[in-house]
Amino acid sequence: MADVNAALAGHPAVASEAAGGARRARILVVDDDLAIAGTIKRYLQQYDIEVVDCIETAIRFLEHRTCDLVLVDRLLPDGLGGGVVAAVRSRHRSLPVIMMSGAHEPQRSHDRADDFIEKPFVREALVEKIERLLAAHVLRKQAAQQRRELLELKAHRDREVAVAQTIFERTFARGEFDPARVRWLVLAADRLAGDFVFGCQVDRDRYRWMIGDVTGHTLSSALVTMPLATLFYDTAQQGGEPAGVLAVMERELSTMLPPSMFCVAVLCELDRRAGTLAVWNGGNPDLLIRHASGAVTQIPSSGPPLAADRFHPAGHAFLWHPVWPGDRIFAFSDGLIEIRDAANAMIGFERLLDVVRGDDASTIFDRLVALIPPRVADVGYEDDISLIEVLV
Repeated sequence: MADVNAALAGHPAVASEAAGGARRARILVVDDDLAIAGTIKRYLQQYDIEVVDCIETAIRFLEHRTCDLVLVDRLLPDGLGGGVVAAVRSRHRSLPVIMMSGAHEPQRSHDRADDFIEKPFVREALVEKIERLLAAHVLRKQAAQQRRELLELKAHRDREVAVAQTIFERTFARGEFDPARVRWLVLAADRLAGDFVFGCQVDRDRYRWMIGDVTGHTLSSALVTMPLATLFYDTAQQGGEPAGVLAVMERELSTMLPPSMFCVAVLCELDRRAGTLAVWNGGNPDLLIRHASGAVTQIPSSGPPLAADRFHPAGHAFLWHPVWPGDRIFAFSDGLIEIRDAANAMIGFERLLDVVRGDDASTIFDRLVALIPPRVADVGYEDDISLIEVLV
């Protein structure tokens, strides 16, 4: 039994590989019959052939060297060739193995090997089997490499998204949402949402909030929500009026966004002392006021979205509506309208309107949320979804 390390030390194929040169496919032949080994070398001159004569040496070879295919005899001095197959499967599961055996041996002796050839064999038959298995092995290695690269890319993306999510959460943590009076949600289609909900207490009686949907639902859309959050909260702290908030946002977005992007939004200010609700709706679905009496007021869009027209920006006219204690105000993005239920039917605006008109006003928000199907594994929604309820 030759020492495999000594046998390989000066091999030209190994030296070529170490020097960075391209190498031919390397085949490990495990057979103690010198005549068979010599025949295989003559038959397979297009490959780099390594010959060892027993299971022990074959295993040491596999521990220290690489090869592309193993050609192993069933009967070896220290056991059956299945021992080599087992070693291959435990270390290199995809490495192809061809079992050789004499005509008098049962063909089931090649169990767990990829193929079988009977000795004596014809050169063409052996080459055909080797080339087929080598081609399949190369494809498996390429697929495995691609899977590794994809996993690395996904891990890198997950790390970046996690950092981005932390930044977004800290930015939006300035929001003021009294849980006794305000309920809201934002669900991202993927990981980061282009939808947003802002809210702040301007003074003791006035509460201002905004719900919006930036074009798309990708990282670029989510990035736009950050300066909008800063403008919204800074303006409120400085005592700015709602129309001023929109004017600043219009200028900022018109400068920042490419022509294909804009921001659909609703901005509201509730004055509980005066009993009024100021509403600007720019391209969003109707805002709904569910009055304590059971009646529902719809407030449709009255102007274009923010940054929709860069050359002739519209004014931001507010509409005032009377409200009373017990009234509930609902606004949502089109993602809630367009989502599909378990029967694959689009929910639609009329269905949402029916929910808001329902008997028990205190359960409306929960019933709207119940229309949203749960996520399945990592599959997201087709669009971002946002919803807010404000109790007068």
